[in-house]
Amino acid sequence: MPNLAGDFFRSTVKPTVDEFLTSHLDIRRGRLAAIVLYHMADYWTEERHAGKTAKEKHDELQKLHKELIGKCPGFQLIRDVADASKHAKLNLSGQKTIPRGLSSSDQITVQEGLFNETFGSSSFVPEITGELDDGTKKSLIESVRSVLSMWQSMLTTP
Repeated sequence: MPNLAGDFFRSTVKPTVDEFLTSHLDIRRGRLAAIVLYHMADYWTEERHAGKTAKEKHDELQKLHKELIGKCPGFQLIRDVADASKHAKLNLSGQKTIPRGLSSSDQITVQEGLFNETFGSSSFVPEITGELDDGTKKSLIESVRSVLSMWQSMLTTP
């Protein structure tokens, strides 16, 4: 069987993420990076569960999503950003197994930076964040980096 997940990672995921990392304030590129990182789970499941029914693959995919969030919490934001980018608004009522953090694509924004050079005090660089429904802000670039690293590790581990 072809290496579906590895091929998708090399041909689509890595170049798309690299484009975002070189232009990390571009929301379009950030959304695309989240989408392809999230879709890696589909390729992973398809490759490892070939021959199973569609229902069985769906169940395996749901199980994998939970495992990935446990292994790499950034996958939760990646999942929500990808789905919110696709659907604009997320139906939160049907999300019992894996709760959503975001409910709308408009919660993905560029946070303006505050630059304070006085006496070496802190400075904040602008970045794309997902503002969760509870008001917490999560960095998209941190989630993208951590999920990319997770997939790289999973692809190189037998």
